[in-house]
Amino acid sequence: HHQHHHHQAARTTKSTVSLNLGSFDDYLQTEDQDLAYEDTIIGTSTDTAMEGKFLTMAYNGRLMSNNKQFDEGSISFRLGENKVIQGWERGLVGMKVGGKRTLKIPPRLAYGDRGAGDVIPPNAHLAFDVELKGIANGAVEEKAAELTSMSPVKQLGVVFVIVSVIYDVLHFVLHII
Repeated sequence: HHQHHHHQAARTTKSTVSLNLGSFDDYLQTEDQDLAYEDTIIGTSTDTAMEGKFLTMAYNGRLMSNNKQFDEGSISFRLGENKVIQGWERGLVGMKVGGKRTLKIPPRLAYGDRGAGDVIPPNAHLAFDVELKGIANGAVEEKAAELTSMSPVKQLGVVFVIVSVIYDVLHFVLHII
């Protein structure tokens, strides 16, 4: 028993984030299942996702019940402001730029018993493949990240308005990525 306890303690201290994580392979679509994730590619960058960082993520989301994809795209947001579901808020922490991770998210850390529109039914367990494309440093990069992850139509409208102001900076920022 003592040995087992020691093992638990060692595992907790090794982890940089104290997430109450379930096992990825043993994930069950039950009410008390916790968030689980698996890193498919570890990013090589030193830039790490944590609260307060402005992230750009590429993703696709599937319903675990039937493996049907309900969404894919890219999104930029600051971690820790609850702009995204809790499964993301908790599940993206510790990712490095260039890294890919698969998240399995229970409904209480996603859309709960309300679901979302016609796309996500109530009490849905979700799987997301996510890739951390970048972490912005400073306001200009954040603006650029926000613009580049918008839908193209909206993007054109916004870019057109502020193109003269930000063009040089944006060009520079995008050029060095």
